[in-house]
Amino acid sequence: MRYLHYTNYQSGCSGLSNAIMSIEIGVVLALLTNRMLLLDGNRTPPANIVDYQGRVDNTTPSRVTDLIDIPVPWAEPDDVDTSGLRAKELTDQHVFGSAFYVPGTVDIESEDARMFARGRETWLCETDELHHVDLLRMSEDPVVLNEARNRTNLGFYSYFFYLDPENRRAAYRTLAEMRAKAPYEELAAKVAGELGGFNGVHMRRGDFKVTYGVTTLDRHPWEAIEALDYHFDRSMPLLICTDERNDPFFDELKAAYTDHVFVDEYILDRHGKAFAELPTHDSIALAYLSQLVTSYSQDFIGTMTSTFTSIIQRYRGNRGRVEPFKFLWNELPEPGDRLVRGRHAASDCVPMEQGVMVPEYEGPYSWNRYSSLINPGWMREWPESILTAEVLETGLLGSSTDASGPALDVVATNRKLVQYDFDGLGVEFRSDVPGMLTRFAETFGIIGSPQVRNIVARYEVSQSQDEGDDQLAITFNGRSFGVAGTVDDVMTAIVDHLVHQLGVGRVNHTWIQGMAFEQGRQAIIVVGDKNSDIADSLCTGGWDLLGDIVVPVRQKTLEIAPFSRYYWPVGGSARHRRETLKLKALVFAHEALHSVDEMVQLSPAVGMARALGVCVDYRVNPDKAMKKLIALVEAIPVFAVNYSDPSRLPNTIGVLAEKDAAQSDQAEA
Repeated sequence: MRYLHYTNYQSGCSGLSNAIMSIEIGVVLALLTNRMLLLDGNRTPPANIVDYQGRVDNTTPSRVTDLIDIPVPWAEPDDVDTSGLRAKELTDQHVFGSAFYVPGTVDIESEDARMFARGRETWLCETDELHHVDLLRMSEDPVVLNEARNRTNLGFYSYFFYLDPENRRAAYRTLAEMRAKAPYEELAAKVAGELGGFNGVHMRRGDFKVTYGVTTLDRHPWEAIEALDYHFDRSMPLLICTDERNDPFFDELKAAYTDHVFVDEYILDRHGKAFAELPTHDSIALAYLSQLVTSYSQDFIGTMTSTFTSIIQRYRGNRGRVEPFKFLWNELPEPGDRLVRGRHAASDCVPMEQGVMVPEYEGPYSWNRYSSLINPGWMREWPESILTAEVLETGLLGSSTDASGPALDVVATNRKLVQYDFDGLGVEFRSDVPGMLTRFAETFGIIGSPQVRNIVARYEVSQSQDEGDDQLAITFNGRSFGVAGTVDDVMTAIVDHLVHQLGVGRVNHTWIQGMAFEQGRQAIIVVGDKNSDIADSLCTGGWDLLGDIVVPVRQKTLEIAPFSRYYWPVGGSARHRRETLKLKALVFAHEALHSVDEMVQLSPAVGMARALGVCVDYRVNPDKAMKKLIALVEAIPVFAVNYSDPSRLPNTIGVLAEKDAAQSDQAEA
């Protein structure tokens, strides 16, 4: 007998939904490796225990295995003697940062595999060596306060298992059998049937009030009502699923939706006897029953980053409600924002339209298309998880799950590539044109082989296939993008296009057409009409060119984000420095013959008018760009420099740096 010794997430000391997700991973691993599952940490999830004023019996607490059928042979580790068996660990990495593939012949270098991985570099499989090990382990690092762990067994199965159709069909059919035990499903169906048609909302409050990275304490009832009103009819009953019914937050919501019920209280009030007769009838069983009842809702809105919501969304899909997942609002903070338990500044860093996440990118898998700030392994469920009849029959991810990507037989390319990371967004360049990849690396300051995740843009450059045509063909995300005559033309086209792609994903950056320079840790942006002359002069005078063509500024921190560099000025640095520095000033430089070299500080109004002309964002989204520019020119001094001889610019700009430093000192004082 061969065994899989699998440790449940946090050895079972987690929330109910996290425990379900983790055990699902163990079940499918046992199936795919043809092993008996030894389920370590099969205990009551302590995070969901509620007293309900003595209305539930917590003396016999439920485990996941008490509530859900386990459709593979399994046992408790203490019930099986594995002493003396040769054992080996499958991995020392997180589940959510890895991917497990079957069969072993799957091409994990293919384009489809790269898109599935979304930057993950750990590919797992049962190798020949592991196949002959009697005891395969999938352990976790112990939970230690304030110490990072290298591995946890938490993740959504849709994001973890990379399978061919035959194995996907087997895995998903097994998962379809991993369902609520009959007494719980029957009671849930009875409660839902009694309620009739209803809409559902899961509003997580209790533990989110003391959780970092959520906005719970700063949200208002009107925000919830507004989110519900867009999708729901107030005349239809509203089923509320929450962990804190008596929170005053719900008073206005109950007044707006007068026909409402709290699902757990409804079960206890109307079906208390039937609940008490269940095999287990503690608060864990009640929480799971609440998920099951809510999954019968006509429409549903949940709480972002809550796996309790994710399980409901998936169960609704399995019941035929294949639709976009909806959330009350974005919970995630802007990168770098100050976090307090239960609160941080509300943000639109994950764009949404009426609660539905807006795709920002292209890609065959759902997680390719959304914000890189989302950890796709656990922050939200994906439509690829839904057990549709098509998937169960064919093993193919069909269009009904919104996961219509290429199959596993995509031919891998042998072309070399370089990758680039811009504030968490990955860009990939491929080419067989001599010197092209070197130019990519120089332009974006790529050194070595950086670890790039969340690739949102893929460019490929090749010789045109048309006979007699010596032009270079460019593709973007697999589609024809255009042609160019030279390497310089290729780079110009790609950088211009890439600015708009990154601008969609980083809406809180301001993109300025200009050049970024640094001297003595003072960083400035210079906008001029003769950039090469200005760059040559300033670099000869001791400044370093950080970037040119377009300079992104992080709106929150007023930092220059490293981006592209085309020009290599006389006296300039030998390489592209990818350094983040605080922006101290914006300078408009204009050559005027016979003028006296001078520099003047512009008023915010005049500076704003000048900045509009060089703001790339303004051409795409004028309203949002205007707000960002107003904030920028109010925080950063704007100067105009007239010069007759570029060689004298270093002295003029040097005075600017001194003035700016003095102003900063005065402001701090």
